[in-house]
Amino acid sequence: MSKIKVGVIGAGGRMGKAIIQVLSISKKSVLSAAVVREGAIYAGFDSGNHAGIKETGILLSSDLQKANEDSDVLIDFSTHTGFESILNTALKNHKPLVIGTTGLTDSDKTLIKSASETIPIVFSPNMSVGVNLLFKLTEIAAKVLHEDFDIEVLDIHHRHKKDAPSGTAMYLKEVLLEASKRNEENVIYGRHGMYPERDQKEIAMHTMRAGEVVGEHTVYFFSPEERIEITHRAQDRKTFASGAVKAAEFLYGKSKGLYNMFDVLGI
Repeated sequence: MSKIKVGVIGAGGRMGKAIIQVLSISKKSVLSAAVVREGAIYAGFDSGNHAGIKETGILLSSDLQKANEDSDVLIDFSTHTGFESILNTALKNHKPLVIGTTGLTDSDKTLIKSASETIPIVFSPNMSVGVNLLFKLTEIAAKVLHEDFDIEVLDIHHRHKKDAPSGTAMYLKEVLLEASKRNEENVIYGRHGMYPERDQKEIAMHTMRAGEVVGEHTVYFFSPEERIEITHRAQDRKTFASGAVKAAEFLYGKSKGLYNMFDVLGI
């Protein structure tokens, strides 16, 4: 049985390299294209060498159309600035698309939903198996604890990460709001200066950007008598890369629809 051909968009970045590493040892999938931004100094390099492994024979290229033609499924871990072009090209070529890019706007998310009526899409702020369990455990805790506990979310990432809070932290917020029946008016982002006494429905989001932390998220539930912490710490980017490849394999053969990692993992 032939392997699923997977094109990686954003192949020059940290996540792109990790996905290429995972694909190099996959039993089901193989790298078919490695797309980098226009004008990237490493364009033309072998994607395997760039990812720190043996040569793959797939060169880094900015030719998005050729990547679509050469691939069964695409994985996008680029930046939000080129996202619309990537989505439109996938639509034009009717290619399944895994979207792991963070920092997308509400307008981008509307485009994703519309595109999923034509092509199959997995869209998730985090592809890690462990993080998706974090989402589910957070949902359960929020439903059980109701308003008896104060809720705080802490997001820690490496000093190079540009968006804050992270896409994962923002999704945790959405999980908490829905499970606890609150809304965005109940959310504050960091604290500075004088505040009135904490509102019973308040959810606070906090961000740290330092060192080379791959990714850490903690949801805290505080009562006067006890504290519950639900934490996920990523040790290696391959945890996200492995999830992205699972998502690509899940999409192969599907005609259309919008899916998340719960669908991929069967949670």
